[in-house]
Amino acid sequence: MGAREYDLVVIGAGPVGENVADRAVQGGLRVVIVESELVGGECSYWACMPSKALLRAGSVLRAARAVDGAKQAVTGNVDVAAALARRTRMTHDWNDSSQVEWLESAGIDLVRGHARIAGRKRVEVTRPGGEVVDLIATHAVAVCTGSAALLPNTPGLREIEPWTSREATSARSAPASLAIIGGGVVGCEMATAYASFGTAVTLIARSGLLGGMEPFAGEMVAEALTAQGAQVRTGVDVVSASRDAKGRTLVLSDGSSVTADEVLVATGRVPRTADLGLESVDLKPGAWLDVDDTMLVRDTDWLYAVGDVNHRALLTHQGKYQARAAGDVIAARARGSHVDTSRWGAHVATADHDHVPQVTFTDPEVAS
Repeated sequence: MGAREYDLVVIGAGPVGENVADRAVQGGLRVVIVESELVGGECSYWACMPSKALLRAGSVLRAARAVDGAKQAVTGNVDVAAALARRTRMTHDWNDSSQVEWLESAGIDLVRGHARIAGRKRVEVTRPGGEVVDLIATHAVAVCTGSAALLPNTPGLREIEPWTSREATSARSAPASLAIIGGGVVGCEMATAYASFGTAVTLIARSGLLGGMEPFAGEMVAEALTAQGAQVRTGVDVVSASRDAKGRTLVLSDGSSVTADEVLVATGRVPRTADLGLESVDLKPGAWLDVDDTMLVRDTDWLYAVGDVNHRALLTHQGKYQARAAGDVIAARARGSHVDTSRWGAHVATADHDHVPQVTFTDPEVAS
């Protein structure tokens, strides 16, 4: 089969890639999107939606117990099986058929498989059966591959097969005990969710919780987690990990240890660029992609990087904001239109620089 030609090739069909593609199609371009997993991406299946579904039952129950008249009527704890079943409904049981239907309705072509950049404006897609599809972009390629969980080089940690955020949000049952490494947003939210399920949670953080925020916020979250029965260990590092019949054991820098059925690593994110073919266009595999305010990768005139992968603001709503700007500017440039790249000009993303809104869905919730 010969190469297929499009105005724009988008790599990654999460919410960011979908928005880039949609805006470009609305601007009159022919667009194809490439996805190696599920259309809808991390947010729909392993992040925003399932995590909030896991948190909801406990949140509602705590709210009821805080109000006289309601708390007297509450006689039980969270029904874990029902909460997990609701989460599974929210993810459509990890089936993306409805998202594929949306792509079709929006006029966006889909190629499933693993994409690698093979040179200027060229993308090779290896489909699940091994067939290779060549895609040629007449105007632009947009990398919207997002980020993945960072796994530290702690001795023994990989060997114990820890959870990342994906396993935590897609678990089919709640473990009896869970040790969480990392006191950021993911660690605190998952500690809140699993503590509400009756899991014995130990949260281990090098410093305080929610370190990028004002100290009182992390202190209040720590107090709430402790009230839920979780153990919060701050000021310690994990120095080694091992596994035996009793479970997974983490040795801490103060000489103590924690043993749990499962271990969740929530210590940060890395860009999904390691196997993207960046070396074919003189960019470093595995690196974040540096962009200007139009999401154009610096020192290129055809390659865009949108969402987590550019490391500007690792939040879905900010990625979608960037995507709308990028889709518009790609379409405008394809038409030969001038793009004003001044700070307040059209087609640029500037609201992700200094003051980025977000909410952490702990108890209490933290708006920042």
